[in-house]
Parts: sequence; structure tokens; C-alpha cells
Amino acid sequence: MPVKKVDSVDVAKKKPLTYKILVPFNYRLCNPDTIINQNWVELYKDGKDYYVGKARYGIEMREDACSSTIPTYLAEKRNTILFVNQLPIKKGKVKIADVAFSDSTYLEPGSVRNFTFAGKHYKLEAKAQGESQLKNYTLLLNGERIVREARVDAASFALLFAGDLDGDGKLDLVLSLPTDYEELRVALFLSSCAPPGLQIGKVAEIEDDFSC
Repeated sequence: MPVKKVDSVDVAKKKPLTYKILVPFNYRLCNPDTIINQNWVELYKDGKDYYVGKARYGIEMREDACSSTIPTYLAEKRNTILFVNQLPIKKGKVKIADVAFSDSTYLEPGSVRNFTFAGKHYKLEAKAQGESQLKNYTLLLNGERIVREARVDAASFALLFAGDLDGDGKLDLVLSLPTDYEELRVALFLSSCAPPGLQIGKVAEIEDDFSC
């Protein structure tokens, strides 16, 4: 009998996420003040380097012309990519892959990012059908499907970080994965939490909305 191929997307649907993350944002759907605390850490950029350190943040109430309530803004004190409730790595400088990444490093359908990390070659490929309204928007890491969204409306995925965040010397990723152009959605993938036989596993996700 043929063996059904299992990938990270299938496993993530069945397995509860084990970490909690937040990003600097004006939140409508949750109150970050009730989630984050002084035990959290953050991934941040200083110059060209990236570090994990104790979370430094502020909580502000900022008016939003598109919201009937006053959202809670989670403000960063540094150039923060991600706040996370735990990371199995010592604080300090982290190793990064030799690929460009930022909130504007879009993984548009048809794009390919080839890079190396810890001596291993990686190919991060984006695929989808359609143009403005995309169907089956998929990300493949060395041919392994790590993300698939059935429909994405006028939005693009982005690579926010590629490097080692769990101290095992293998590739971890932070991805922006909005399914709508007015949605915040960021996910953390760690190699140490990969299902058997796979490269990487999704451990946390944060979603919110900034539509008018």
C-alpha cells in the first residue's frame, strides 16, 4: 500500500501549539497586557545582528479610527521581531541564515529563496493559483509543505526571520502569514518541535485585525 505523506501542515492541525507569541501591534482581539509578563523573552535586531533577550515592552491605549473600542498597543523598546513566552536557548546573539528577511521580504507566489544555514542548503518556495484572490497559497521548505492556506485575499506571506532560536543548530523560521490584507498573522516554527521525519514544526501563532 502507498504510504500517505505527512507534512507540517497536517500535523499542526492536530497538535496543540505549545508556545505563545506576540508582536508589537495595536491589538483589538486580545489584551496583550493579560498575556505577556516579565518572564517573556524577545527576538530583536540591533544593527545587522539578531539577539534573544529579556522582553522589554510597554502597554499603551491608542485610539483607532476604525475600531469602536480603544485597542491595547504592545510597544517595543527595541527593534523587536517577536515576543515569546519561552525559548530553549541562552540569551544573546543568535545565528542567522544567509538570506534577506524583514517585514517587507515578501514570499510572493512563484518566488524562491535559496540559502544556507549551518552548512545545509535550503530552498523556500511559494506557490499559489490566481492573482489578487489566491487559492492554495503554499510554502515549501526543501520540498516539504510547511504552510498552506486555501484562500488569501490581496495579501502576501513574508519571511521575518531565519536562523536558530532553539539552540539545536538547525533552521527555525518566523513567518508573516496573513490571509487578508487587513489581517495580522505571525507564526513561529522550530526545528526542535518538528514531527518525526520532518524538518520543522509550527509552535505558536498570533492573529489580529486592523480592518476598517
